[in-house]
Amino acid sequence: MKRRRILPALLAVVLCLGMLCLIPVTAAPLYFTAVNDSVSHLTADTMPFWSGGTLYVPYTVFNARLNGIGVGLGLDTSYNRNNNTVTIFNLKQMLVFDLNNGTCRDEMTGTPYAARAILRSGKPYVPVNTVCSFFGMEYSYNQLPYITQGYLVRIKGADTALDDATFIDAARRLINDRLRDYTQSLSPAETATPAVPANPSGAGGDAEMDGSNVATYLAFRCEDARGLSSILNSLDASGQYALFFLAPQMIREEGDLVRRMLGTGHSVGILASEGAEEQLEEGRLALEELVHTRTTLAYVPDGIRAALEEEGWVCWEETLLLEPTDTVSAAGFASTVVNRLGSRRRTVYLTLEGGDNTARILPALLRQLNSSHYTVAIPMETKL
Repeated sequence: MKRRRILPALLAVVLCLGMLCLIPVTAAPLYFTAVNDSVSHLTADTMPFWSGGTLYVPYTVFNARLNGIGVGLGLDTSYNRNNNTVTIFNLKQMLVFDLNNGTCRDEMTGTPYAARAILRSGKPYVPVNTVCSFFGMEYSYNQLPYITQGYLVRIKGADTALDDATFIDAARRLINDRLRDYTQSLSPAETATPAVPANPSGAGGDAEMDGSNVATYLAFRCEDARGLSSILNSLDASGQYALFFLAPQMIREEGDLVRRMLGTGHSVGILASEGAEEQLEEGRLALEELVHTRTTLAYVPDGIRAALEEEGWVCWEETLLLEPTDTVSAAGFASTVVNRLGSRRRTVYLTLEGGDNTARILPALLRQLNSSHYTVAIPMETKL
């Protein structure tokens, strides 16, 4: 009789543990957000991210009417799309981020701050450290012990009741529920493992290339500014984001273009060749002086990549490096690229040489990648 009573109890325990188990969604880091003692919903377009050593969160997190959980910090926020500015304020203070210029200032006193906002998927993100410091709040960043690659960004105002360790333990079930909802919201293309077609190259048939589930990171090598304005216009028009590797001298000479790249959500790295370490340091300092941000992204020769990565640089390792010629048509070049990517079923790192020809073919290439279901992913240092 004892054995009969124990068995249902064991089954109940196993069922409860199963409800709390990690839901395998992706190897990429997952960043949860909490305000005081409440956990926000986890969505791809509101997830915090790191860029240039700075942690960014959506500006809406600080507004109880917009953060989805109704928890306030005594702040209000606004985003003016006409002049591309984000304002965070209360009755006594006002902080303004100008995305066009890559600047941040105290609107009341005019004091500038070495910080900037970033546009991702049409949504402004702001540096959490700058906002919390300005308004006298605290924030924390902790790895979740029960979710692999899971992290919690917690913004804390005067009404916070629990310390981080207690809160992380108490919120375990809710955080797992948020993860489950996020997993279920993903499209089949993001969660399923696609079958490799029997004839991926198209030889002997007319099978359409299908890049479903293949994240494609797009980068441009830019030794000068030729074609850059047009490249940025094409990316903005298509809602896509890219990584620009810029020579140090170009960063110093093309400040307006660099500010535009970062202000509209693109990423910037340093392009270096001979004397790479000196060039990387020169480029990093130039970027810091121009827009008050750091980068660890680098495009360097293969032979020195390992040594630089040990020093903390994130070195780009491309799948394809292409440079369109004067004679190739935009449609022909786009088809060639997709054909060369057709048999790949993992992450693609596509590099294009900057210049007028790349600017000419880019709209066609972006359309072809989209129609072939390649997802042009947002480049971030934590994902490369």
